[in-house]
Amino acid sequence: MTAAEPGWLDLRVPVDDAAREYAFPLLDEAASALSNRSLTAGTERPLIAIDIGAGTGNSMRWFDAHLTQRLCGRRVQWVLVDADEAALEIAADRFDIPVRTVAAPISSLPDIAAEALAEVFLKAPTVSPHPCDLLITGSALLDVLTRDDMAAIVDTLQRFSGIGIFLLSISGQWHLSPPHPDDSVIDEAFARHQRRESRLGTQSAPALEAEAGGTGARVETSASPWHLEAPRDSDFLTRFLTERVDAAIEEDPGLREVGRTWLQERLKQIESRSDSQAGRPDGQAAGLSVVVDHTDLLIDAAGNRGRTADQHAQTSGEPKQ
Repeated sequence: MTAAEPGWLDLRVPVDDAAREYAFPLLDEAASALSNRSLTAGTERPLIAIDIGAGTGNSMRWFDAHLTQRLCGRRVQWVLVDADEAALEIAADRFDIPVRTVAAPISSLPDIAAEALAEVFLKAPTVSPHPCDLLITGSALLDVLTRDDMAAIVDTLQRFSGIGIFLLSISGQWHLSPPHPDDSVIDEAFARHQRRESRLGTQSAPALEAEAGGTGARVETSASPWHLEAPRDSDFLTRFLTERVDAAIEEDPGLREVGRTWLQERLKQIESRSDSQAGRPDGQAAGLSVVVDHTDLLIDAAGNRGRTADQHAQTSGEPKQ
């Protein structure tokens, strides 16, 4: 797992947050399952939530804000996991609630989860471990992981009957308006760059879906595109396109001239104003707009058994056994 620069993580916050709103139905379903399966212990039963690839805490911030209100008062204890210790130090200073940070690779996730769960239940001996005491979250992460990392995630969810929700995994599709003849050339080189060092890149979401589905887990997916427009998103677009071209050229140095020319033309479009909007028959602003496709995944390790039990709990109003 590679570290991301904190400035870039902060720059993308409003863009990511807007796209994450597409995941509300998945979040509702996850929260419903987590609440229903804690009925036997009441709302005081703690939930261990582990955000992987946590960076400076932006993913946990969003999940905590939108999950807590859906959990009917269930207490959440957060653990942030990232290989970048400096980023975790920034994250630890950002929150008013207790947050545990663990600097470790994704391969350590099964042990991290086991330790976090054991610590909670040792402190609360009257509360015994129970299915769905574990939630694993992540944002804009899967594409930099390997198959071994995916196996660690699925193994952890299966071992503790957990739920995982992973947002903003790139799917490999982007749509630029106006189009440019070299869009696909840049995109293909970037996609190859994403698959370096055994990373799964744009195949990460399908790979995790297959890995989890193969164990009997229930997996649901949805789309969460970025919608970017100049001049509104000019700073973000400039950084995003520049870094994408840099990666494409690093992957294929022969694209240096093509890539730099392409970037110069795109930056000019970003800088252009919408003065001609009123005169355009389609009513669109002059400049550049980009849609970047992402996939969100919800994994329920209990599979369809968990869904049936949840439905029974909802209709009967009785704690499920």
